[in-house]
Amino acid sequence: MMKQIDKKNRLSLSKKLKIRIKFLLIVLSANFYFAYSQEIIEENIIYFTDDRGPFSLEIEVIELKNNEGFLMIGLFDKDKNKIAAIKKVPIFNRKSKVKIDSLSSGQYVVRFWHDINRNEELDLNFFGIPKEGFGNSNNIPPKFGPPKFEDMIFDIEKNIHLKMITQNLNL
Repeated sequence: MMKQIDKKNRLSLSKKLKIRIKFLLIVLSANFYFAYSQEIIEENIIYFTDDRGPFSLEIEVIELKNNEGFLMIGLFDKDKNKIAAIKKVPIFNRKSKVKIDSLSSGQYVVRFWHDINRNEELDLNFFGIPKEGFGNSNNIPPKFGPPKFEDMIFDIEKNIHLKMITQNLNL
């Protein structure tokens, strides 16, 4: 009888310890995000500003090379300040969609790349040319280098749907 009670006490202590460890991990991970003054909205959208507005931006990326990997997307304001980042956006049927809510009116730029090998970096060849698909707002193609930032700027004055075409440089 005494052995059964000790066994129950050990099990309950083990459960309590596991719960405390999980709680500690949650608190530590939350502190990591607050330390960089980023707010996680939804599952994988990070906002780098407290300025919020009533508008949403739906981004649709088409003509991806394949369904491997995921998309990495960045939203910038006209002054090149990072407003939001979306990591690991899933790809289906060589397309991807994501929606960013709570944006203020203003001028923005969207850039993305197709991270086929999942290393969270845009892979470049020896000459600095992207080996993975990429794109930008206004679908400006590169000409002897990346497009000018000013050419990629678009306005948000209402909810907007942005269709972006993947560009691949197969050199």
